[in-house]
Amino acid sequence: MAGHGVQGVDEFRSLLQEMLQRAEVVKSSTTVEPAVTKSDLGNLLERVEDEFFSTATTTESSKKRKHAVIETAVRETFNSILANTTIEMPAFVQLWNLLDIISILSDDEQCDAALLFWLIEELLDSQTIAGCRKIFDFLESRREKITAKHFSQKNLVILRSCNELLRRLSRAEDTAFCGRVFIFMFQSFPLGDKSSVNLRGEYHTENVTTFDKLPLKEADPEEMDVDADSKAPPAETTNNTAVKPAEESGSGSKGVTFSRVEPMSVDELYPKFWSLQESFNQPKKLFDASNFAGFRAGLEATMTKFKSVQTEANSRPIKASEEGKRGTKRKRSQGEDDLANAFNPKYLTSRDLFELEISDLSFRRHILVQALIVMDFLLSLSTKAKEKLAKAMPEGVNSNKSVVYADQTLSDDETKWALDMKRSVAEYLRQGFEGPFFYRMVETVLSRDKNWVRWKVENCPSIARIPISPEDYVAAKSSARKATTNKRLRPNPLGSVDLKFLAELEGRSGLERLKDPAKYKVPSVKSFQTKIEMEDMDIEMGRDDESKNAAIERKASATWRALRIACGTKLVAFDKIDKDDQIDAIFQDHAKTEEPATNGDDDVDESLFPKDRRPIVISGPSSGVGKGTLITMLMGKHAKVLGKKASHTTRTPREGEVHGQHYYFVTQAEYNVLRDGDQFLELNNFNGNDYGTSRKVVESIIAHGKVPIMEMDMHGIQQLKDASYAARFLFLQPPNIAELSERLRRRGSDDEDKIKARLEIAEKELQQAKVEGFHDKIFVNDDLQKTYEKLEKYIFGLEGDIAEEGVIEVEMPEAPAGDVIMNGGSVAAADGPVEERPSAAEIESSK
Repeated sequence: MAGHGVQGVDEFRSLLQEMLQRAEVVKSSTTVEPAVTKSDLGNLLERVEDEFFSTATTTESSKKRKHAVIETAVRETFNSILANTTIEMPAFVQLWNLLDIISILSDDEQCDAALLFWLIEELLDSQTIAGCRKIFDFLESRREKITAKHFSQKNLVILRSCNELLRRLSRAEDTAFCGRVFIFMFQSFPLGDKSSVNLRGEYHTENVTTFDKLPLKEADPEEMDVDADSKAPPAETTNNTAVKPAEESGSGSKGVTFSRVEPMSVDELYPKFWSLQESFNQPKKLFDASNFAGFRAGLEATMTKFKSVQTEANSRPIKASEEGKRGTKRKRSQGEDDLANAFNPKYLTSRDLFELEISDLSFRRHILVQALIVMDFLLSLSTKAKEKLAKAMPEGVNSNKSVVYADQTLSDDETKWALDMKRSVAEYLRQGFEGPFFYRMVETVLSRDKNWVRWKVENCPSIARIPISPEDYVAAKSSARKATTNKRLRPNPLGSVDLKFLAELEGRSGLERLKDPAKYKVPSVKSFQTKIEMEDMDIEMGRDDESKNAAIERKASATWRALRIACGTKLVAFDKIDKDDQIDAIFQDHAKTEEPATNGDDDVDESLFPKDRRPIVISGPSSGVGKGTLITMLMGKHAKVLGKKASHTTRTPREGEVHGQHYYFVTQAEYNVLRDGDQFLELNNFNGNDYGTSRKVVESIIAHGKVPIMEMDMHGIQQLKDASYAARFLFLQPPNIAELSERLRRRGSDDEDKIKARLEIAEKELQQAKVEGFHDKIFVNDDLQKTYEKLEKYIFGLEGDIAEEGVIEVEMPEAPAGDVIMNGGSVAAADGPVEERPSAAEIESSK
């Protein structure tokens, strides 16, 4: 509003000019890319906030007034650039920069969210088709950014702009540009948005197919006399149609019946063929009996001609008509008006080209695909289809009456004709070059389109899936478990091998031969070392390529089998293998992992190991029950048998903590890689720090021949059980809550509020421990020494021994910093902070 004296408009227009000047300096190119970013404008955007939106009590009405001021200044600048430059000029980059600036202001809610698309809508109206392509270059390059925020305020303007552009393109030849517009809308709008659905069932009646009107032939009287005497065909075969219409065929008609052997001539078929486009364009006209009869006759005549053309194409090239060979070039007398009237964006309908068009396989396929679409439309109006739709409609959902056509029903004779015609078209499309592949593609597209039509009939219900409740998930999981377990085996399983090979042979039964140890005994890893060395020698000394290739194949087979056996006992050695044909690391006797082994681990007596070598998981209330102390006692005596794991955490190390001993301290990025790679047996988050038990660390302990012992909370145990992890789950509980409360207060490291919180959490964990089958064994720690003896006997399978033989003298190790030493129910805090993983209940309370 130059010259109107509006101070706010003038001030923002001046600031906008500074932004454009800054953008011109930062962006050296004159093209759409790169986009102007927020950082490019620097403090100029801060001035917008300070000078126009700094009032703390900004009301909604004042905010709208400021948006109006900014919009006015933007429109003045927009119109000024548009009036002084054209889209082909390098200076037009100012307009792209202006649109980028508006996008930034829109995201910061400093102008109307739809302002950007209002200006683009006006810009599209002012440009030619070539200019609109450049505008769409801008839209496509910025699509994700300009549709990320406030999309609900922009969607109607985007839809209106794109539809208006498509109307302009409907008479143009650039179908690729139309595709770009559709793709932009598909990518911008959600899949279930109704804006792309024609809910009212309207048809594009403006898209009319025009074609030439052929002059009637003047009859020769003498020739007609001769024809009347000897050449006149019977009355029922003089019809110009190739098939009788519905009124003539009657109820006794049997499908598609051809009443004349010879197909129509090109001139006879031409008007009937192009008249089909009216029915393809507006299928509701087929509700009229006369229109349906004409469509039926025209389509059958077209099918007859197409079949004859296909036969001629297979035998000989098509010859032009003898009466006046028509050239493919347009006559000079026809002007531009004739070109505009005769041209259709889908087809060239000139009679001069018709004979060439129907000889083109792709053209015939395109027409027949339209026929299949109309056949599906007609068959959806049959009695059976309507009954099926009525049964399938969800309860309480009203159908979309605009597209159901409840008052229109296809008769049985018309339904049979439509089915026969659809079958005939399908058989024809399967013929020719890649015919089966083409028809399958068309069939897939049409079948999927039926689902979208059904969605529209149901008034487009939301396609978003409602999340199921935890109760439904547990019920479904239980049902699935029941359905997949305790199934009785088939007497003869599918795909089973015939057992005739067990028949008697050479005086020795087949079953006895299967019992031969050589049949089932797994060879040692080292047994392959000599084989691989021999194959290496054969490769080096091979006389020809054939013998070398055979040796290479034998070595590859032996290498693969050796690796397969080694993966169960020497998995840690795989990290030392650099090449797939050099696996010497698995043959070494003392392959070591990253974790240092204790002295003498290689020569541990097997009798010292537990009978059950599954990992041991010890849990209990988070503090004051003695889990850490008992694990320390077990590790102090059975260090060669048991291995204690260290968890991974994203928190920083505390004083005295050692990486790899207390925790593995990793960055958040490293933790995310391990988590996304399914490298954790269990994980959780506490006080903003992530914790996890590494699968590789536990497997490394097992690879060293030790039994892993892990301290874990209820949350972690539940994850292991959900994953069906094989382990022994032991629970350690205090004699009672009062004893646990006394222990926590004696420790003296927590205030009264924290003690109460821990007691509440402990009560929840004790309730969870009572669930039958959740733990394999529960120990009450009322006396530390006795509890340790019971725990040790259970772990090593000595519970059946008498007390005098089963009691093991335990040398109490010195408690490290952070452990809680309990003796006969008393609790004393060792020097240093108490270190332990948070429990599941603590995690929930922290959230």
